[in-house]
Amino acid sequence: MNFDLVGQRIFSGLHALQTLETGMMFRPIGASRDNLPDLTRIEQLVRDIYRINPREIVLVSEDAGAKPGYPARETNIVFWKSGDRFRLRVFAPVSRVTMADLPVSWLLPAFRDNGEADCC
Repeated sequence: MNFDLVGQRIFSGLHALQTLETGMMFRPIGASRDNLPDLTRIEQLVRDIYRINPREIVLVSEDAGAKPGYPARETNIVFWKSGDRFRLRVFAPVSRVTMADLPVSWLLPAFRDNGEADCC
């Protein structure tokens, strides 16, 4: 084993961590500075509509459309509530998602993520 090479990789990793901007360590992968306010806005909408405890996780991402004929950008939301995992998909970029795009709270059980592939 080449310990010099291992040491260089560790140094490179530490140097990269030291040079990260504040608040950037947990930045969503692929998110730009332009859509971070929208991601935060959608997270807060989801927390408000579904009454999610501040200690539970809500993940929001904008991803490329995965299937032909679907919109080019989609918003994916995964969150936990009372130990259950839920998954939502909105066929619009994060900048266009509004409260009207999210299902009403009484439909929440239909969006429980059971690990099976979804239809879309």
